[in-house]
Amino acid sequence: MYALCAALFAAFAALTLSACTPDTDARISVSAVGCGGDGVLLAPQRAGILPPVRVPRYTYRVVTSWPHSPWSFTEGIVFHRGTILESSGLYGESHLTRSVPGSGLVLMKQPVAGKHFAEGITLFHGRLYQLTLSGTGLVYNPDTLQRTGTFSYEGPGWGLTHDDTCLIMSNGTNQLRFLDPETFRTVRTIGVTSDNVPVDSLNALAYVNGEIFANVWKTDYIARIDPRSGRITGWIDLQGLLAPEERGGAVDVLNGIAYDEQGRRLVVTGKRWPKFFEITLRRSRGI
Repeated sequence: MYALCAALFAAFAALTLSACTPDTDARISVSAVGCGGDGVLLAPQRAGILPPVRVPRYTYRVVTSWPHSPWSFTEGIVFHRGTILESSGLYGESHLTRSVPGSGLVLMKQPVAGKHFAEGITLFHGRLYQLTLSGTGLVYNPDTLQRTGTFSYEGPGWGLTHDDTCLIMSNGTNQLRFLDPETFRTVRTIGVTSDNVPVDSLNALAYVNGEIFANVWKTDYIARIDPRSGRITGWIDLQGLLAPEERGGAVDVLNGIAYDEQGRRLVVTGKRWPKFFEITLRRSRGI
């Protein structure tokens, strides 16, 4: 009898996971209502073999939007003195820009050497830090966008942000590394998990009111992460933010989070998206 019950349970679980995961490459369930109950998002899954985990879900309201340069392969954005600084990637096309929120007017553009594939940026103690895929970091004057130095780190760099003392870097895995801003040595590393299940492909980062916000590459979700434990405390579901008719041409994935502490504004965009979006978050109904 025990063996029969176990077999039935396994079959039911397999059907449930199959229904929740649209294909073997899915990292995040696309239907919170169908698979996890109203307002509850299932944790990232690989190949339908991990059990679903309930994590609080947040939706959004668009406050306003404005034009975003469609040639910008966005890797990171930050607020600086009422403007938005943006790092754009690709070999031979990487650059930094300064633009005006609300209009999208580009005030300044600084190319990055063609040998670099630019990645995430953060502004810390008066310096603008930019990662690249090669393991070489670049330092700029944030007011002029003129390069003032370089630094090195281990492995590829993807997203970048900071807390009160350290730079925080992603590399496309579930690992976030905290770097000393002077020596660039790793001070500590956290593994990002949801109910002890690793969540990888972490990309663009922002530090928001004591939490780390991280895009999950190739999805429309942002993870809210406890910087002490690495535990995911919630998912921000941005599905539908960019309308279907705006997704044509070279439009790529969601990527880019900036938080304006003074104005308490949260802004997101994506690679070659036609718009920036200022959004507010709200906890989903039913949780």
